Amino acid sequence: MSHVRSPLPALLCLTALLSACGRAPDSTPAAAPPTLGALDYGTSAPPGSKGGPTNTSGALLSPAWTANAAAKGKPPTNEFWSSIIFKRNAGNAYSENMFAHPLALHAAAGGLEVGYPKAMQIVGAPGLEKYQYPFAPDFTLGVSGLNSPDTKTDDWGDWTTTAAWSDGTRSLKATFGHGLPFVYATKTGGNAQVTFIAAPTVWSNQGNVLGVTVNGHHYGVFAPTGATWTVSGTTATSTLAGKDYYSVAALPDNSVATLNDFRTYAYTFVTGSQVSWAYNAATATLTSTYALTTAAKEGAASGSVMALYPHQWMNSGSVNTAYTYVSPRGQMKVARGVSSFTTTQKFQGVLPYFPDNGAANTLNKTQLAAYVNEANTSATLNPTGDSYWVGKGLGKLAELVPLAGQVGNSAAQTAFLDAIQRTLQDWLDGQGSNYFAYNSAWGTLIGYPQGYGSEEELNDHHFHWGYFIKAAATLAQYRPTWVSGATPQGRTWGASINDLIMDAANPTTNTSQFPRIRNFDPYAGHSWAAGHAGFAAGNNQESSSEDMNFAAALVNWGALTGNSAVRDLGIYLYTTETTAIEQYWFNQTGQVFPAGFGKPAVGMVWGDGGAYSTWFSGEKEAIQGINLLPITAASAYLGRNPAYLKTNYDFLGREPNSWKDIFWSTYAFYDAAGALAKFGSGAYTPEDGETKAHTYQYLHSLNAMGQVDTGVTADIPNYAVFRKGAARTYVAFNPTVGAITVTFSDGKTLSVPARQVVSSQGGTTPPPTCSADTTAPGVPGALSGSGVTSSSVTLSWGAASDNCGVSSYEVFQNGTLKATVTGTSAAVSGLNASTAYTFRVRARDAAGNVGAFTGDLSVTTQAASTAATLPGTVTSSGGAIANGTSRAFPVNVTSAGTYRLSVTSTSSLNSRLINVAFNGTNYDLAVDAGKTVIADFPNVTTGAKSITVTAKSDGVTLGAISGANLSAPTDPCAADTTAPGTPGTLTSPSKTSSSVNLTWGAASDNCGVGSYEVYQNGTLKTTVTGTSAAVSGLSANTAYTFKVRARDSAGNVGAFTGDLSVTTASGATAVPGVVTTGVGVIASGASRSYDLSLSATRNVRLLITNASSASSSAFTVTFNGTSVPLSIGAGQTIPVDFAGVGAGTKTVTLTANSAGVNLGKLEATTY
Repeated sequence: MSHVRSPLPALLCLTALLSACGRAPDSTPAAAPPTLGALDYGTSAPPGSKGGPTNTSGALLSPAWTANAAAKGKPPTNEFWSSIIFKRNAGNAYSENMFAHPLALHAAAGGLEVGYPKAMQIVGAPGLEKYQYPFAPDFTLGVSGLNSPDTKTDDWGDWTTTAAWSDGTRSLKATFGHGLPFVYATKTGGNAQVTFIAAPTVWSNQGNVLGVTVNGHHYGVFAPTGATWTVSGTTATSTLAGKDYYSVAALPDNSVATLNDFRTYAYTFVTGSQVSWAYNAATATLTSTYALTTAAKEGAASGSVMALYPHQWMNSGSVNTAYTYVSPRGQMKVARGVSSFTTTQKFQGVLPYFPDNGAANTLNKTQLAAYVNEANTSATLNPTGDSYWVGKGLGKLAELVPLAGQVGNSAAQTAFLDAIQRTLQDWLDGQGSNYFAYNSAWGTLIGYPQGYGSEEELNDHHFHWGYFIKAAATLAQYRPTWVSGATPQGRTWGASINDLIMDAANPTTNTSQFPRIRNFDPYAGHSWAAGHAGFAAGNNQESSSEDMNFAAALVNWGALTGNSAVRDLGIYLYTTETTAIEQYWFNQTGQVFPAGFGKPAVGMVWGDGGAYSTWFSGEKEAIQGINLLPITAASAYLGRNPAYLKTNYDFLGREPNSWKDIFWSTYAFYDAAGALAKFGSGAYTPEDGETKAHTYQYLHSLNAMGQVDTGVTADIPNYAVFRKGAARTYVAFNPTVGAITVTFSDGKTLSVPARQVVSSQGGTTPPPTCSADTTAPGVPGALSGSGVTSSSVTLSWGAASDNCGVSSYEVFQNGTLKATVTGTSAAVSGLNASTAYTFRVRARDAAGNVGAFTGDLSVTTQAASTAATLPGTVTSSGGAIANGTSRAFPVNVTSAGTYRLSVTSTSSLNSRLINVAFNGTNYDLAVDAGKTVIADFPNVTTGAKSITVTAKSDGVTLGAISGANLSAPTDPCAADTTAPGTPGTLTSPSKTSSSVNLTWGAASDNCGVGSYEVYQNGTLKTTVTGTSAAVSGLSANTAYTFKVRARDSAGNVGAFTGDLSVTTASGATAVPGVVTTGVGVIASGASRSYDLSLSATRNVRLLITNASSASSSAFTVTFNGTSVPLSIGAGQTIPVDFAGVGAGTKTVTLTANSAGVNLGKLEATTY
């Protein structure tokens, strides 16, 4: 986590994927974007999740924007300025530091703080250094007297934004962005005011124009013609001659000539920014245009001043001045008097996988076949975990599919394809525990289970979704009919994949479901990983290579589905970020990293610089390798500079201790024979997303083909050229359904059959066998029935095998088709009570072939239920109720009054959430294992009624349900309206790492307390009848807030007790291991402790990451009897070593020595 022609119309044919989008010529736009199907995804998060973006206190957030911004569409995230709209840090209503380059900015109550960082620092622990150009304000741009309670987003473009302030009397709007030396301001309610950090040197005063220097930085301050500036001490003010606009610009020097040059463009206000691009297949050329929209406040000047980053000016002829600016990305060069500029780059092609090179291949196919079999395991075939780790598992499977074909193992290939299809459909069908939920407030899809802040911080969507899209492209190649196959909601699987693309990289401007280009920053040339940018160092991105994996997946998916708009979107992302990575992550031209940094790469690019570190490890393999993986054929961009790859590898200073296959595969672009020697007999542990089969084939492919040759291009996007000595190898992939001839720029041609990868050295990948599939699916596994009622039954069966994948299952009832489903279960309803039915199931594939039936299953429904009598027992066993479903219990009420319903849980799980509805009233209740909850329902009349219980969490199983009439003519409480008193003092006598015991004093009530409601972090956790409760299912070393209130029999509720904050105990973490992914905020003077478990005496290294938005955080680490005071910069990871730590359980304590200590990941390793 932009793109098409100028201007950007709606080009993506997404939901209408195949029906409306043929393989159109490159100049033909595809159809309009989709509308999001209402039933395609969940609209709520699963129990225990956050439900969407939150701040650091855990509160759900809405976008901080004005009505003007809200009218534009869904809110952008993952921008350099996102901390304005996404207030991640609780207590900060303005912004964190924003690095637009050349300017850096920070919103405050009085306006916009502005600086021009030129002073470089190298900070961090030895070996984990970061270079940075930290923000320091030179002045605040504002309005006299402005004291706004917050800052909001008012408008935005692709790389510009407008922020808004208002205190009810005065208002300010300021526009700024990448490459703009100017900040443009409009105001109401007071004089324009620029407050400098120190008294400025005024070296030019032209009345309405000032040339000033402060902190060694030069600025122009521009008021309308006819206005004047009054400078007094550190403040410049102006009435603006009755106008409402002014601007300020950072100047390259302090000459009056430069000031007057910038004055020409000071009144041409930037109002928007947009990138467009065009891919010319014949010349393999990508042309990208970066355009500003402007409005002249006065004067006749057109255009503006645009400062270009190195990756831009190296590929553009638009620079027309000698002006330059300092930035963390190297020298920025200036184009003056322009409203746009273009860059032109060659696209080097993307392949889905490396080919079988025939006789030139140096691998042993028997060995490759053995490695394929070794990878064909249950663990590989069943990816588990959150959306990132399942994605990595899908990526692994996608790489194995062609390898199984190359060794002729059709059974393994089918197993790999089945696993991809099964997993994708499990996540995309909107059902079960793995699914995507659409958050309408933020216009985003969140995959559950979520990981690494993909929910509460909107982090890393492009990283996660890239693997899903890559796997889908593999299905599109081998099982093309899957793309148009129907989801349970009647859409297509291809449309669901396109929604993932829209979430991370929507290229259109007219969709109401997703913001435009969420992750990718067109001007910066790369994506930002953090949704909120809530750091003092600005936003950041760690794994540039996983960003490239996303782009390459779009190229292949778009090509295979005939969607040139998606394909060209991927080409734009891939080509642009290639040049950004070479400069800003790898410093390959030596123009970015400062002298003295001493590293060949950074693990993370920050807004203010770059760090040789990661969020998760301080090891060199992790820091360098996270920008290499995943290894795919699309990783060929790494091979554009093979000598650099040797430098990168050599900087490890030894052979890699981990991720060996990642480094060997990268090294092979420099020296494939040497990489094969390192691979040797294959005695190593593959990286989590790798297999020995893939690495073995990858190294041998490069050994046969040689190094990447960037001097030759092709007239199709899916190609690559290699050179070994004087001999070139030409490779191309044909994503279409008919044979094509690919022409290379040196005149070489290559005939490529449909959906094959072909090498000029010979050898082909066996073609997919599904285009004319006549093979029927196998028989589904054993058919069984469960949950039999008087009118329904749930059927389940094992998955059927098929060479091209099962598309649906047909359920027959008494010999007649009853239902068609895509999964391996079906709920059959509408049955008669006490009746025998016969069921059987068969599979159907995408080509329409049907397999044999299962054996018959006979099911007899239960007898018809009769209405229970109230008062009395409704049922002795309510049974299991699936999450989100309801069960109705008919009753006949014989006497009117207030009824108390008692519901007992027979589940083994605590805190199961249910809703009980009766007589027009309903209650949300939490019931523990084996416990009974009660709820009172007033004014119940006689006659036939129904009690409905709805499960609101998994694992709901009910026992007895009964009802008692509490009303009587002599009962003084029959019409009770008096609320109970407040319970006595709430305390916690004991706690563990996962539970807290609570006690409180009894509350008073005129008619007696019926129950107590226990709230956890503001949400009802459980309901009990006594004065104590055991709250379980908590996270270790986590602070929770509890409060309790009383409810009487009439339903009156009393006041809450005071809040009680309890921090759970730490569970011991085995060393080495990740202790926690987020320590969180620690108040000054407070501590947080964690237990570590060591099996033997070890030297222990603690790796601590700062997640604070402050420039540094001071705290003390106490472990093994030693206390170490530390000060850690924003975003930094530092190691702390403790030698000779004995076996057993040890405690590490983190004590804050300053305010604002907010720590991230804590990891314990050995050395």
